Parts: sequence; C-alpha cells; structure tokens
Amino acid sequence: MKASAGAVVIDENSGGTGKTRALQFLVLFALMVLLPGMLGSVFVWLYLMIPIAVLYSMYRWQYGFRLVLGGLAGAGVISVITGSLGSLIIACLLVPGGYILANSALQADTPARSGLKGTVALITCCLLLFAGQTLLYDSNPVSVLLDSLDHDVEEAIDYYRQSGSFTPDTLAVLEQSFVQMKAVVPKIIPALLVSLALFVTWTTMIAGNRVVKRLTEYQPWPEHITWKLPDRLVWLFIIATVGALLPLGTLRLIGINLLITLSLAYVFQGFSVLSFFLHKWKTPLALRFFIYGMMLFQSFGTMLLLAGGLADVWFDMRRLRTAAQPPPDSQDPPAE
Repeated sequence: MKASAGAVVIDENSGGTGKTRALQFLVLFALMVLLPGMLGSVFVWLYLMIPIAVLYSMYRWQYGFRLVLGGLAGAGVISVITGSLGSLIIACLLVPGGYILANSALQADTPARSGLKGTVALITCCLLLFAGQTLLYDSNPVSVLLDSLDHDVEEAIDYYRQSGSFTPDTLAVLEQSFVQMKAVVPKIIPALLVSLALFVTWTTMIAGNRVVKRLTEYQPWPEHITWKLPDRLVWLFIIATVGALLPLGTLRLIGINLLITLSLAYVFQGFSVLSFFLHKWKTPLALRFFIYGMMLFQSFGTMLLLAGGLADVWFDMRRLRTAAQPPPDSQDPPAE
C-alpha cells in the first residue's frame, strides 16, 4: 500500500476502459446529487457519499476533480429543469470538503490536521450559504429554523394537553422540558453546526480511507485505529469545562459551545481506542459492529467513548507515543 504524499494517482485517460470508467463515475456522481432531491428520504444517505466520491476521484484519476465538476454541472441542469435545487445546493456544500480532504491527504497531513481542514471548509461553505440566503431572500436560515422549532414545540405541548394520557405532574414535567429546550437550543446553535461538520468530515475520512484503499493502490491516511488528537488540545477541553461552570453569561456560553464540540472530537478518539483493542483482540466482525452501534447510539456508550478518548491522552492506552520513539540503538551516540 503506497503512501499518499506525492502519490501519482492512477491515470486511465488512455484506452477505452479508462474512459468508460470515468464516464460511469461522472454519471454515478450526478445521480448521487439528484436522487435525494427527486426521491426524498429513501436516498438521503447519498449525501454522505458525495465527499467520499470526491476523495476517491482525486486518487483514481489525475483529472478526477474535473469529473466531479462535470457530474455536478450535469446534475445542475437537470435540477433546474425538475425544480429540485435543494439537493444541488447541499452537494455544493459537501464537494469542497471532499476536495480539501483529498488535497490534505496528498500532502501527507495527519488525520487530525486533515479533519480540521475539512471541518473548516464545510463550516465556511455553510456560512456563505447562510449569508447568501440572507442577502437574497432577507431571511436568516437560523431564525427560520428556530421559528420552526418554536412552532413544533407549541404543537407538541398542545397535543399532550389535549390527549389526556398524562397525569398533571407528568404533563408539567414535559412542558418544563420543552420550555428548557426552547431556551437552550438557540444558545448552542454554533456547537450544533460545528458538531455536524465534524461528524460529516469524520465519516468521510473513515469511509473514504477504506474506499480508496480497496479501489486504488493508495491509502489517504493510516488506519483509523491509530488516529489521535494533539495532546495539547486537552487543555482547551479543560478550559472549556471551567468556562461552562462559571456563572458568567458570555463566557459560560462560549465554554458550553466549545465543550460540546471538543467532547464530540474526543468521542471520535475514544472510538479509535475502542477499535484498536477490538482489532488487537481479534473480535469477530459481527460482534465488532454490534459493539460500535451500542457505543455510538446510546448515551452511556457515548460517555464511555468520551472517557476513553480523554484517558488515552493521559495514559497513552495504545502506546502510540512509545511506538513513535526510535529505538535506543538507532539514536546518535553522545558526542565525546
């Protein structure tokens, strides 16, 4: 398996087979963009495949990103005709992230640095979209989202009041929970946006690493069981925790948003730690995926992953720092 830095990607522009495969990719990429908008929730998962496809194309062909732009242009024409511009806009948000990740991998950046670049690219695209929609339509997407949330919460409260299925005490608890949600969600919108970008970037890197490795002779990043965040980042996590506990309005709000974002990042590191030990113990694949699901989709499991990610910083549970050090006999002898 060749390293990604300075890799000469596979160029199949000579020969009918190479051109046919390139054309197939172009058509498939256009379908990835179009199907979620045309057939609704059945194909919504294809959105996550878009940055992975961009990453793959830039390793598969020297002109890979031109194929992506060609597929995007074709999908754009059909979207204008069918009136399904929503899926095209989402695709335009995701394509730059895949491009940035591919360039970062080709420069031999660490997974943490690549993830940061991809996340920043995705957030930047979202902010540009929000700014453009605000200027063109005089409506802030965040305000629209919050208004919709308020409306849904009010409808839910009215439904529970009229159902008669709950005791007064239970109904009071539900109403209080909804009121707290209405008060909290607007304050953590930045953390939710960054966390969503982090999740999309992380899934792209995990899946993209496997796709590129399987379909080409290259691998963008090392196996994810060795991925880790910079050790010094834990101090920012500690500062965010302290800030979230202080009774100071603005400082506490910044601390809460930062704490949510960094917690997700350390959950991902905890996932790498878990994968490392499951691989080391040769856990059967079916059981491995069952454990992954239990950890990722249950709150208690997520807390365990967070604890594992933080513990790895202090205790080097995978012995990555030890493995990175050169053996004693390879070091230069002391000067006499």
